[in-house]
Formats: sequence, structure tokens, C-alpha cells
Amino acid sequence: MPVISPTIHTQQNSRELECQRAMEDEFLVFTALAEEAGWSWQEIALAMLELTEQYVAAMRPSSAMEARSMLRSHSRSLH
Repeated sequence: MPVISPTIHTQQNSRELECQRAMEDEFLVFTALAEEAGWSWQEIALAMLELTEQYVAAMRPSSAMEARSMLRSHSRSLH
């Protein structure tokens, strides 16, 4: 799933909106696949919130290097 690179390099609000738009199609595909697999929209939303919290915690400067390593090894084990 290719994600479009940012074209706006200054205004933070504009970059956030552009990022959302760049990820939207893949997000819709991902959630549709989860629904087709039998998950409810509530379960999907809660799972994505939890994954987002884990991502935010992992990207904090104090633990970013360790967390990125952990996320990479975890993602390899899922394939």
C-alpha cells in the first residue's frame, strides 16, 4: 500500500490534513478488510486506538530507538 509523501513542508495543520488524505484510501481498505473478516466497527476502532497509543508511546524520544526495534521485530513475526 503506497502512501503519498508530503508536499507541504511548513504549515503543521496543512501537513496533518495532507497526511490524513494520503492515508485515507488505505485506511478504508484496511477497515473494510477487518469488517469482512467479522470484526465490528467498534472492535476495529478500539483496536486502532490501542495501536495508536502504542505507536505514540513508542515514538517518544526517550524510548523511540528501543520501541522502533521492538515494532520492527513484532511486524516481522506477523508475516
